[in-house]
Amino acid sequence: MTDPSRKAPADTTERPPGDPGAGAAPPPPARRSVWTRREKLVRLVWAWGARPLWLAFPSLRPVLIRWFGGKVGKDCAFAASVEVTIPWHVRCGDGVRVGERVILYGLGPITIGDRTVLDYRAHLCAGTHDMTDSRFPLLKTPITIGRDCIVGIDAYIGPNVELGDGCRVWARASVYRSFPAGTWLQGNPAKALEAGSAGGDGA
Repeated sequence: MTDPSRKAPADTTERPPGDPGAGAAPPPPARRSVWTRREKLVRLVWAWGARPLWLAFPSLRPVLIRWFGGKVGKDCAFAASVEVTIPWHVRCGDGVRVGERVILYGLGPITIGDRTVLDYRAHLCAGTHDMTDSRFPLLKTPITIGRDCIVGIDAYIGPNVELGDGCRVWARASVYRSFPAGTWLQGNPAKALEAGSAGGDGA
């Protein structure tokens, strides 16, 4: 019968440095990048190699997006200060106008319909993280904007938003959900307005 007053012998097993020992929780698995090696390389070329051409030749900007896998229709214009994160995720119809300091943060697909205007500093954010998961994984969520829309100065369009044809997003509005065609939007979070009632406080 074992004597309860006797202590168990100390564990003298040698372990490599950093080993937490028996019973410790295993380290979390290493995060894998959502981008392939090729995508990382192309992003690097886009950020550094294509930028001088983008700045020097306005008429070449739609062509550059096409060269890097995006789709841009006829008669589209992009200001010099436009930021396009992932060109191969951009899909533009004909006659699209993208103003100064617009951000097309296209971690997921961004689709813009014919004759739509993105005004100064508009921000389209097609990507987010899963806040409910401790691993904080990236979600490549899309944005779709219909034809003949206007996204006003400093407006924000969040991930997974779809705006129907003819929508108007007033200056500094923040849109976090989808709206049907012809909706006028104002405020943060953006709310639908009656036609002709814009210009107030958006409440």
